[in-house]
Amino acid sequence: MQALSAVSFEAFGDKFWRHPGSYQYASTTHLVPVVAGELSKAAAHLPLAFVEVDGVWQMVAVLALQPGTNLLVGPQGQWLGEYIPALLRGYPFTMVRASDGATYTLFALNEGDHLVSKDQGAPFFISETEAGPETQRMMNYLADVENFRGQMLRAVKALVDQQLIVPWALMNVHEGVQQNIEGLYRLDEAAFDALSPEALLALQANGALPIAFAQLFSREQFSALNRAAAEGRRLRASV
Repeated sequence: MQALSAVSFEAFGDKFWRHPGSYQYASTTHLVPVVAGELSKAAAHLPLAFVEVDGVWQMVAVLALQPGTNLLVGPQGQWLGEYIPALLRGYPFTMVRASDGATYTLFALNEGDHLVSKDQGAPFFISETEAGPETQRMMNYLADVENFRGQMLRAVKALVDQQLIVPWALMNVHEGVQQNIEGLYRLDEAAFDALSPEALLALQANGALPIAFAQLFSREQFSALNRAAAEGRRLRASV
């Protein structure tokens, strides 16, 4: 089983990496958090929903309605959609929040097909104290993602505080069986339309208005999942 290790010279000083060129690592990810900096692109290509995880509300991109699947990953690991969520682009790295809740440490998977020979990839480190250029680029990228994630969490909380998030009645057909989807939430349009000017100003101050509109507009993007599912079936049938 792959495990994460803090990116240190001791752990990765003699290792080289590259993106594996495949998104097979995301093939069982059916929901992925969306961060503020990618909101417009995500809403234009993927359905967005709200979920509650360990008491924290967040916005997610829906990649499939069936847990353990991802309709946007093809049989050879191809990405079948038009937009790749920001957190998935960070592979094989991730930022892990420290216990103080304010600082982060870069972690990476310590085994997998992203680890390659010297002539095939980029060094994790170029000295004991300096990360390789590509490693540093990913560190900066994921630091920005975490900053945007914090903005998103504050905005979603503002919507929750105004009681604007309600269960989303969705259906899915899996192996010929129709299923009710639980755990996904949407914006309550009627309650949103009835907000007072003061409440709207409070949402605006927390950056929540773009989140609300994005969730509404993104609902049309279930068609993108259907297209990806059809393409995945076609690719599997042609093998």
